[in-house]
Amino acid sequence: MRRFLLICLTLPALNSAMAAEPPVQGVWQGTLGKANIVACFNQPSPTQGSDRSGNYYYTRYKTPIMLSMANGKSDWSESDAKGDTTGTWRLGAPQGGKLTGTWTEPKSGKTLPLALTLLEAAGDRDHPSCASDAYNLALEDFPGTKVSKPVTFEGKQYRNLQVGDTITVELMAPGDGIAKINAQLRAVLAKNKKDLADFYATRREYLGRNGFTTEDEVYAEPTYWSPRWVTVKFYRWAAGYGASGISIRFRTWDVKTGQETDVWNWFGASASDGDDKAELPDRLRQALFKDVKIDAECKGTDYDGRGRFHLSLKPEGVSFWEDSNGSGCENDFLLPYSKVGPFLTVKGRAALSDLLPKN
Repeated sequence: MRRFLLICLTLPALNSAMAAEPPVQGVWQGTLGKANIVACFNQPSPTQGSDRSGNYYYTRYKTPIMLSMANGKSDWSESDAKGDTTGTWRLGAPQGGKLTGTWTEPKSGKTLPLALTLLEAAGDRDHPSCASDAYNLALEDFPGTKVSKPVTFEGKQYRNLQVGDTITVELMAPGDGIAKINAQLRAVLAKNKKDLADFYATRREYLGRNGFTTEDEVYAEPTYWSPRWVTVKFYRWAAGYGASGISIRFRTWDVKTGQETDVWNWFGASASDGDDKAELPDRLRQALFKDVKIDAECKGTDYDGRGRFHLSLKPEGVSFWEDSNGSGCENDFLLPYSKVGPFLTVKGRAALSDLLPKN
């Protein structure tokens, strides 16, 4: 009963506070100084307390910038990706679909005028303005390819290519084989807006929820590059997920021919479709786990030797390892090239002939 009374007393006060604030929620377009911008302000929600969220972007750059107004404050604060305050917005009450105010730079105190016109009025709380088509469609033009500066690895160079949240590697080396590999690597990138549907949906979700953008963490890099073989690691950590959102895949190519190979075939196994993992062949599993003591809580699970392992080439040997699930049960082995011979197929011996001990 006391909880019910508290809610009854709190909600009118909260609704009164909301009503007292200038109703800026909606999508607006106009200028900050002389620069054209589009801004959005999400609808107030009792479930989120009195904090407010919004976002804006310069139409020239189309990079979303977070806006927030803390409980008890009257000014909006803009923040960069690091969370540092880059400006303050002081807005008046909207009049006739017009909204004016002042932007202030926090360090110098420099001010610029804000002049906005309502583009789309706010809908209900289930359809926040910052997740709307009116705010996002211009942000969802198909992006150009971002090209990184060259990176040196094992005395060779590569660079990253990125489109939206898809990323790959371009090997900066001569040869027909490398050219064929680069063509396959480039195929990883998004080719149209449909390929970026999940990327756009995630961004809309977080813009509507709290006014900032969150993207999957992605990177791609070579982990092994010899005159014969090159291995590239692709990493993705899905936004809003814990360890279960992490996906890692290694892909290996023959530098001379440009053909991709399943390195598990060298050990008499095959990777599953869509990833690079496989169960260890019996002889290899017995050898790797010969001196491994499995903790009691790990027995009877996929981490007692029966799970699926990644396989990746390293300069010092072949690495076999399991994805971590936070239990501490995962296993990680490095088999030196001097000891890998007995577990290889004929194809594997031929593939690694330059690395195996000479009899």
